[in-house]
Amino acid sequence: MSKIAHRHQLLPGFSPNCLQLIAWLCGIQLLFSACNNVTSSGNATQHVDTMRRTTVRTLNVRSFHAKGDGKHDDTQAIQAAIRAAQAGDTVLIPSGTYLVKTLVLRSAVHIKGIGLLKQELQDTQRFTRTIQNSSAPLFFGRDIHHVDLQFKAVTINEALYISKSSHIRVHHSDVDGQGQKLHAFPGMLWYQCNDIQIEHTSITRYGISRQSASSYQAGTGIRLLSCKNIQISHNEIRENGENGIFMHGTGIVQIHHNDIARNGMSAIQIGFGKTKVEHHFIIANNTLENNAADAIDINNRITATPFPIYCTITSNKSWNNGYVNGKSTVDGSGLATLVNVSGVNIINNRSERSNRPALYMEKCGQITAKGNYSDHKIEIVGSFQQITLQKNTFDALTILANTKGKKLHLIDNQFRTALLPTGITIDSLIMDHNILSETNLNINMQGNLVLRHNEIHANDPNGALLLVQLSSAKIEENAIYSTSGFGVIVRPTAKQVWLQKNKIQSVQACVYDDGSPNLTLINNEFISIPGGKFNRTVMSMHPNNLQMQGNIHHGGARDNSIRFVGTGTALISGEQIMSGYPDYGRVVIQHAASN
Repeated sequence: MSKIAHRHQLLPGFSPNCLQLIAWLCGIQLLFSACNNVTSSGNATQHVDTMRRTTVRTLNVRSFHAKGDGKHDDTQAIQAAIRAAQAGDTVLIPSGTYLVKTLVLRSAVHIKGIGLLKQELQDTQRFTRTIQNSSAPLFFGRDIHHVDLQFKAVTINEALYISKSSHIRVHHSDVDGQGQKLHAFPGMLWYQCNDIQIEHTSITRYGISRQSASSYQAGTGIRLLSCKNIQISHNEIRENGENGIFMHGTGIVQIHHNDIARNGMSAIQIGFGKTKVEHHFIIANNTLENNAADAIDINNRITATPFPIYCTITSNKSWNNGYVNGKSTVDGSGLATLVNVSGVNIINNRSERSNRPALYMEKCGQITAKGNYSDHKIEIVGSFQQITLQKNTFDALTILANTKGKKLHLIDNQFRTALLPTGITIDSLIMDHNILSETNLNINMQGNLVLRHNEIHANDPNGALLLVQLSSAKIEENAIYSTSGFGVIVRPTAKQVWLQKNKIQSVQACVYDDGSPNLTLINNEFISIPGGKFNRTVMSMHPNNLQMQGNIHHGGARDNSIRFVGTGTALISGEQIMSGYPDYGRVVIQHAASN
């Protein structure tokens, strides 16, 4: 009996009338319709052949004299089975260990491996930045289409190198790079491919484990170059020398429900080329842990302005990123590093014990982070257009010196503190319904501040809120509690400052005015807490048209509740002094009629 089963196959040269007649005789008119509707994507001839056939076969490589004994080279036997297969057939690799070098894939010919493929090669090649693929991967495919792969392998070079191909699915596979190569090629390399699925697959040990916190070596789990329409899901990508997943010049990607751990650089890295195709990413429900660099690194050094990538990062969990053998590396963001990008939404992620800022943003456009948790800080660097932080819990918010931004909106977050150093420019800083549990909020910037419905706690001698330089500030309906310093300090360079309906408690003065022009205090409640040097509610040094209306003062019984020093002017109306007494000194007071 022939090792290739006999079958009937229609020839592509048959005329449409002849095909229609055959279809009618066989009672398969629908099959004819499918033939006429084949799209141009993929290898059209082989795809049409698959549609025309009434049966497909499974070809066992043992029928082609493969031994599977772990001793003989089975490359030629397995390759013979692949050559003998026709479109739609599956090549079966049964139980056993098959020594192989390189196998060349064909369009619409599928591989199902139960046994182990073990690559046997003389190992003379190494990955460099100019040589990014070997000449001998385990599986090689170029210009192939509609291929389903399921296999187990131990390899020296890539398990897969596929280029200029489409509609490739890899699933329920297990590939191991053995973790012995210093400059390793990736586990799977894809170049100029479209519509790729990688799922339920383990990709491990491509490259040796990273040994140094200051340097790294090659060896990536999945490497995608100039690809699109990619889905990577339910995989284990672990213990590779460099990144878990690396993409360059690649777009329209979904990465979800993967376990990406103990890789020598970032779990996921997106690099940018000049074609500007890096857009539409979904990174969701992944576990990203113990990677030596960032959980997710999106770094655009190509375009002059932030590039819109329309990326959603959601429901990921990460921990212990940014360490090698317990030592910190220069990277290690727990949620994401974003450089020169826009259109990114970071939603409902959780990060713990990573060594760098949980979320690092440099020269970004529009970024939204909502519902995230981390025990580390958010860091903003360089410039930004609009950043919205909502319902997050972080340790701190840090904006580096000389940062310039248009709008920063903080809504309903919980931070320990916020650090805004001298020299930043933010056109509009809005803080609404946040809780800052241990802060000295120092605002020294060019721009406008809105601070409302926040809860601010401070145990710092410098006070809770220091306004040094501002174009304007509206501070409304906040609860400010300072146990070591002043509640609010306003310097002369802070202009158009308005405090209304706040409750401010302080062991020193609730408000210390250093001569800010037109400082306005309306309907606030000031409570002096015992234990400080002063038991005062408002202190003003040389008031510069200070306006006070309808405030309630709970000062010390034996001290000035309101104390003015030096000369100046103030307009006072309807103040309620519940305890203490006012001392206006030499300041000219105008008493407006109460409403």
